[in-house]
Amino acid sequence: MAKVPTRRRHKSTLDEEINLIPVMNLFMVLIPFLLLTAVFAKTAVIDIYLPAAAIASNDKVVKKAASAPTIVLTIHVTKKGFRFTGLGKGIGEIKTANNKYDFTALSKELVKLKEKYPTKEEVILLFEAATSYEVVVKMMDTTRELIEKKGEKSTRKHLFPLVSVGQTEVKDNKNKEK
Repeated sequence: MAKVPTRRRHKSTLDEEINLIPVMNLFMVLIPFLLLTAVFAKTAVIDIYLPAAAIASNDKVVKKAASAPTIVLTIHVTKKGFRFTGLGKGIGEIKTANNKYDFTALSKELVKLKEKYPTKEEVILLFEAATSYEVVVKMMDTTRELIEKKGEKSTRKHLFPLVSVGQTEVKDNKNKEK
């Protein structure tokens, strides 16, 4: 004879519904918060260009341009001030006063160089290792363009917009190996 199943075996298991209301409430708060804070996450970009390299090509114009020596304006930024080489070789130095850089004198010299070499757009800025970030950015802004204010109007004059940045070598005679 067959056994009769008991009631314990045939318990019906009802699937409980998942309560999604707390999860939906979380997303209703989280999504607008993320959208509002994303607006404040802005980044500033400073364009820096590497010096042009010689391009191997069969074109005669490119070969002539690659073989001709190009003189680039180079500005060394030290604790003592600005020292020019390359295009600005005859300028000499613009010294610091009270440990502050004279960016107005630098701007005037750059305007003179731009008038002398209107087609040149490259500048190489060489900094000491301990130079502050503010000085680097101010230096890059000064070499890129000049903002002249006449009354309420301000005009921008492009100086040397293609900026390359590097670090100067510090020569230390004490640590030389014999």
